[in-house]
Amino acid sequence: MDENRWLTDLKERADQTIFRDVQFTASMEEGVRQRVRPGTRWMTGWRKLAMPSVVLTMGLLLWFGLPIQEERQSAQHEMRPPHGQTQVPSLLPGGQIVEADLWKLSPYLSSTYDNQSFSYLGEKPVRIMTDQDGFFEGQTQRVIWLLNGDYASKVEIAAYNTEGTRLSLGSYEVMDPLYDAEGHFPSGIVLPEPGKWKLEIRSGGKHLGQIFVVVKKGIAPANRQLVGPVIQQFLEKESDKLEWLGKFREINVELLAVEAPDAAKRTVYAWVKITGSHSSALSAPMVFQIVYNGNAYRVTDFQMPEDGSNYQSSLQKLFPPKVLEQVNHRSKAK
Repeated sequence: MDENRWLTDLKERADQTIFRDVQFTASMEEGVRQRVRPGTRWMTGWRKLAMPSVVLTMGLLLWFGLPIQEERQSAQHEMRPPHGQTQVPSLLPGGQIVEADLWKLSPYLSSTYDNQSFSYLGEKPVRIMTDQDGFFEGQTQRVIWLLNGDYASKVEIAAYNTEGTRLSLGSYEVMDPLYDAEGHFPSGIVLPEPGKWKLEIRSGGKHLGQIFVVVKKGIAPANRQLVGPVIQQFLEKESDKLEWLGKFREINVELLAVEAPDAAKRTVYAWVKITGSHSSALSAPMVFQIVYNGNAYRVTDFQMPEDGSNYQSSLQKLFPPKVLEQVNHRSKAK
């Protein structure tokens, strides 16, 4: 039997063993050839008896050759990514790392109790009922708290944002049951900055529950509806600083921001355009103070920046930095 036939027979036998999935390389093949070449002492007259030894020899060659291949393949897989590319740890399918969302917004849900429907944010034991438009920066939001579980007659509210800011929102007496809640109380909440906030209730110094909300930029729709007509009516009749515009005025009010520290007060920043009688006109940023007088909201005061060289300094006194950016942008666009 020639060497090629001998090797073919060995390969066929190896394919019937645990080595069937192992690649038989040229170097391994040459090693076997050296051991089965005619003239070697252990082959003489003993081919049949030597067959198992040869298979074992080939197996050992394959066995010791396999780790080398595996190490090379492993080294290829462990090669560092090209410069400038980030290697993503394959901790999860797809090589993505999913972090727990510790500030997941509370769900907005609806329910029915005693044939009455109501909607709320959060889940028992702490929920809130509020305007569906949500929270807006620096503006009071009316909230009714719904409580269940073991709580004291008085609770404390605190707010935290993702930047580490903490605000104490006061203490409140818990009132009678409301809907499916064992107790409730109303409150007004002002959150100064946009982003995610946690509203936490503590009872007797112990954590009772929390609500996660998002605070939006801009002006709440309810405030737009409230302050817009109030300012419009005021500017139509103002006869002190705007008398020179005449009695007949075409007015356009562009609201920039609203500060509402409580339900009875508003500070409104706006850009106002007025076209009056005899081709008179005005286009300027203004600040309005709006107060509830027991019957209605009305403008109690308004201010404009000074003319000439005092314009910029007076502008900075009247408008906070984030509103001043809008004013400057609006000035360039006019």
